[in-house]
Amino acid sequence: MKIIRIIMLLGLLPLMANCSSEGLGFDSAEPVGAGQVTFRLGLQADVTAGVRTRSEQPEPIARMWYAIADERGEVIKPLYQKLEADFSKLTIEGLGHGDYTVVFLATTHPESEFAVDEPALLSDAWLVNSEEKAPLDEAWFYKKIALHIGREQAPVMQTVCLEPCVGRVDVDLDVSSEYMWRFIRHIAVSFDDAQGVYTGIQADGEYAGAGGVDAYDVTQRRSFYSLPGREALSGRITIESERSDGTSFVQVYRFGDCKVEAGRVSHIRIDYRHPESGEGLLYVREEDFSRFRADTMFLADEPREVFYDSNRRSFRVNAPLQVSVSDNHQLLVKFFSPVGISDVKILCRFNKVSTEFFELARFDRIYPFMEASFPLPVVSSERTFVSENGRRITVPAQPELSNDDVTLLVRTEDPFMKKIEQIDSRWFIRFSAYSADKGHAYWRHMDPLLCRHGVALALNMAFMFASEEFNVEMNAYEGKLKDNGGKPINLDALRQRIRSHGGLVLGRVVGVGGLGGGNTYGLADYCYKGVYFDATAPGSHPHSYPRQAMFHEYGHCLGYSHSSTMTYGNQWTVLCATVFVAMGQEGKLPVCSKEQVENLPM
Repeated sequence: MKIIRIIMLLGLLPLMANCSSEGLGFDSAEPVGAGQVTFRLGLQADVTAGVRTRSEQPEPIARMWYAIADERGEVIKPLYQKLEADFSKLTIEGLGHGDYTVVFLATTHPESEFAVDEPALLSDAWLVNSEEKAPLDEAWFYKKIALHIGREQAPVMQTVCLEPCVGRVDVDLDVSSEYMWRFIRHIAVSFDDAQGVYTGIQADGEYAGAGGVDAYDVTQRRSFYSLPGREALSGRITIESERSDGTSFVQVYRFGDCKVEAGRVSHIRIDYRHPESGEGLLYVREEDFSRFRADTMFLADEPREVFYDSNRRSFRVNAPLQVSVSDNHQLLVKFFSPVGISDVKILCRFNKVSTEFFELARFDRIYPFMEASFPLPVVSSERTFVSENGRRITVPAQPELSNDDVTLLVRTEDPFMKKIEQIDSRWFIRFSAYSADKGHAYWRHMDPLLCRHGVALALNMAFMFASEEFNVEMNAYEGKLKDNGGKPINLDALRQRIRSHGGLVLGRVVGVGGLGGGNTYGLADYCYKGVYFDATAPGSHPHSYPRQAMFHEYGHCLGYSHSSTMTYGNQWTVLCATVFVAMGQEGKLPVCSKEQVENLPM
């Protein structure tokens, strides 16, 4: 009796195609020899369990095994056999006239700890779960093919679609809101029957062995794979949770009629209840963003109609963090900043319900250029909140909640936001194409990266003008800053003009460094990107052309022409560039380095 050596291929992660007559067909021009058998391999199409994660993304085949048996069920070794490295094709030669059985086994897990034995007979164990009280928690596939070789030794070509030999069990927790997940620390599953699931599969595809599942940790995935159950199973879900005060407690939920079947998904549904299920607070950790509609502004593929839309992409320099109630009654958060912040609280007053503010939402982190929507539990049901003085307030359901119904405040001690609090202007910042589509000699379209640099530029410039460093240095220019008529500018009046300026409509130009006046503010690419302190060599003069253009155009926005010293010369632009670079080097600006923008994901 000949024993085949089971072929194991490690470290290969190709994506297997779904099986179909079109997708795995044979090339008619492919050469085949006499007595040659060729299998095209793939996964069964439309398989619910095993080939997709909970996020419905396809998983690749990581490893595959196969064996060939004769009519007596004895595993043999042909003269020639080759399994392609991408698992797409198996070629066998040297099989004589007769009937054979070919079996296949595969997994999507690259480093499985479960044993795959070398069978001598089809009735031998092949895949074995030796773990006690734990399921075979990986996606596995199996297929058995009957093969006939005729006396004429004609070549055989066949498509093989591997099918899942495990089932998946999902633990579905019905929580009062998505914000309750922060309380859950541990979830474990146990079956009552200690011999209720199979523990192995033979080479002929028959299931064998008996085992159980006890206190199996499903905290992260809330899902596990298992060889089929011998019958419908009952058991318990044990959940360890915490309260807001840090104390822990354990709840046990019973379930029944859980049928674990190959290629199917079974559901254990639990009505999870927490003592604070009636609370209205939205607590969002960084790892929770995937549960909500969380996006990033100014990504590389953001359409122009989005970043040119001032209803979607505009902000005031003293309030880059925007919080509001959206038209679909959710908490909408937008953050116009390339710098993330931490430990942010949103206070709320329901104007028709209470005169007090209470904590509506808490964020461990708000990431750069975040745009996200968060459901408000109080929209659909009565919720309890805690006021700033500790009083508990019950707010009835607000199904028609709008932004006019609430007053929202932001509270944080984050260093970035502390800098923003020092800005004494309310410039309104938005973006425009100007005449880019009209054949203009200078105007061109903005792009998302330039928009990001524009956000940083506006924040930095507004902060610098409000800083003590700038205003002290500007005092040294008393009498040097001249208006359009050559008269000295009153510095206090200039400060007020800066503070009360309406804002900037950012655009992009070519052929010149910039264009500006009123709210119009256009810069060339190299100016948007070249004004940071680290955009020029250390020790170089701060009055570089990009910085000169930056403050030259803002001089025009303040109403000054080329006949003043607020655009050309060694006064206004030198003053501004010198302070700007010094504050960047010392880490005092909101966005000091160009790397803070350039290194963000696009």
